[in-house]
Amino acid sequence: MRKYLTTAMAIALMSGVSYADLQNVEVGGDIRIRGNTFENIMGAKEYSTNQWTEQRTELNVTADFSDEVSAFIAFDSYNEWGTGTGYESETDINLNEAYIHLGDAVAGFDLKIGRQEVMLGSEFIIGNNNTAGGFDHMSFDGIRADYAGENFNVTLLSLKVYENDAYGYQSVDNDEDLYAIYGTYTGLENHTIDGYVFLEREGEENEDNDELFTYGVRAAGAFGGGFDYELELAMQTGEYDDGEVDYEGTAINAELGYTFDSNMQPRVFLGVASFSGTDESDEEGFVRNYSDWEYSEFLADGELTNVLILRAGVSANVTEKIGLSLIVSSFEYDDEDGRGDYTGYGEDDLGTEIGLYMTYQYSEDVAVELGVARFMNGDAIEEYLEDDDYDEGDQTYLYAEIGRAHV
Repeated sequence: MRKYLTTAMAIALMSGVSYADLQNVEVGGDIRIRGNTFENIMGAKEYSTNQWTEQRTELNVTADFSDEVSAFIAFDSYNEWGTGTGYESETDINLNEAYIHLGDAVAGFDLKIGRQEVMLGSEFIIGNNNTAGGFDHMSFDGIRADYAGENFNVTLLSLKVYENDAYGYQSVDNDEDLYAIYGTYTGLENHTIDGYVFLEREGEENEDNDELFTYGVRAAGAFGGGFDYELELAMQTGEYDDGEVDYEGTAINAELGYTFDSNMQPRVFLGVASFSGTDESDEEGFVRNYSDWEYSEFLADGELTNVLILRAGVSANVTEKIGLSLIVSSFEYDDEDGRGDYTGYGEDDLGTEIGLYMTYQYSEDVAVELGVARFMNGDAIEEYLEDDDYDEGDQTYLYAEIGRAHV
């Protein structure tokens, strides 16, 4: 019943748009191109060097109507070079976003109804997958409601991750859904405080639903003339396998930085992240299905759990248009039985990664970015490679990117 009421509400609200008067139309777009080179790919027995160029192209249209009504449509194509209009073309054009925005529609809430990207807070729990390589963007179908008060904001989400009822099932409980309440307090100058609850629900035919709740708080801001900070704590509870397995997980993401008051504005930072799950939930750990935080160029970030990550770095604007940053990260399992591809080898050290990055702001809309990263395998990975007779040795990643070009 909840599903049908949500759908009926969306149809009723959207039907009113056809009676609004078109006031303004804007056409925009975005192009992002990155060339990648990996040397000594982890676990490769052959072809340990891999090179490819990825490109994402977006074309979007915004139509403003009267009565605080607008519509937004964005088509995109994400592909690798060599799959274009030539032989055996594999280029697909996708509908990445298509929603109607209704200002002050219900009890002071603004509504977005339709397909949309969702970014909340620092995107530690949910983002649009555009941080690092593989920037194919992620969007959801559903309804977003935002309320802006004097010192606070509240966002409500009801999203359809996967529609399964349309394939012949009689039950209405087979879909994958995502719900959220996300609140932000802005009453403290230079500080932001967030609190949230997420529910990921997956229906199972003739079984109890799999449900995962994520509760979290976040604080971010600046103080003391040069310090900045980011702190997020999250906890997960739930059940899966027809209620047979209870699930618990915890996560910490923290960063403290200091920017010196000089011409190049150098900034140093220290960061720590920790993800863990109970022994009973060893198949999952802390779940980050939609996070846009990337900690490594080499490891599958979203699948890492029961892991401790320590980070340190320095950045500076060496000229008005050129910025440099150096980041050193250490990865290790909380214990040698941690969850991942490299567990069970009696070691907890995954390795250390060093990354050097340069950004050149060619113009207001176009930036060029160069990066090189080196991953020095720890004992856990070395044991894994040796045990499976893979090529051993540290890994290197280089890339060059140009993007954010708006039409």
